[in-house]
Amino acid sequence: MEAYLKTIGYEGRRDVTPDTLKALQAAHARTIPLENLGFMCGEKVLHCPLAVCRRIVLGGRGGASPELNGAYCWLLQQLGFQAYLVACQLYDHQSGSFLPEGSHIAVLVSLGRKRFLTDVSCPAFSKEPVVIVPHKVQTDAVGGRHRLRRHDEMTWSFQKLFFTSFDGPLFEECDIAPDPNPPWTTVYRISLIPVVLEDFKHLTTVIYQNVKSLKGERLFSPKRDPLVMTHTKRGRKFLIGKRFCTVLYKEGVARKTVTDIDTSEEMADVIWREFGIRFLEEKQLMTRIDLLYERRTRRSSI
Repeated sequence: MEAYLKTIGYEGRRDVTPDTLKALQAAHARTIPLENLGFMCGEKVLHCPLAVCRRIVLGGRGGASPELNGAYCWLLQQLGFQAYLVACQLYDHQSGSFLPEGSHIAVLVSLGRKRFLTDVSCPAFSKEPVVIVPHKVQTDAVGGRHRLRRHDEMTWSFQKLFFTSFDGPLFEECDIAPDPNPPWTTVYRISLIPVVLEDFKHLTTVIYQNVKSLKGERLFSPKRDPLVMTHTKRGRKFLIGKRFCTVLYKEGVARKTVTDIDTSEEMADVIWREFGIRFLEEKQLMTRIDLLYERRTRRSSI
């Protein structure tokens, strides 16, 4: 536990309070990236939280969504929080339907009479824990607005007000002004019944080889380009394919910057410098990235 807290750079209070929960989520989301680098080298989803913790602490790695929230839930439990995992169904905006239960895993925390939903791996999640109350609009530190919609006592949906078209063009350097009348967008549906990560061992392996982003891009397939994402204090940063992007939310505007990456060596530098990942199988990863660059070059010349 001490090594884990040191890895995420957390030196704050350890009392079991909403403020501590908020600080822990912020520290974890800013330091441990969501990434698919392991998938590019043939890794499978880890379903043992302690194994994920070891990989994060000793290997300097991030992980897929169930891995990160599974390890984070373990950390909260070690600190004395009444925390457990809950199964979610990501909403597929291309088909207009929900993926199977377990396509995402989040963390539920009980503090006195209040319950909080927290999530350190979903790019669209609030930068702060969300109180489990129906339809109340909750605003986080960067102005993001979120709410929970109750279907019944145990089934809820997490919804967000995006800027425009899921935060605007993905690979264009631009300032995105908020839509004055944005629609509420469902990110995922949650069952508040506690689950064990191992129960979804087969499903999460299959799902995370086929899951798509809100823009319809497949993210966690071994044949995909590199994907790495972390939150920052005022936004987030991410590497997708051959582009490094940052989003900064300030005064109601999302300012997006994009940097093209020309070589696999530059990509390795970005992965280390921006996300702190020094891949254990770096040679294997770089070989995979070189093949992707080579394949793109051949395709563009046809």
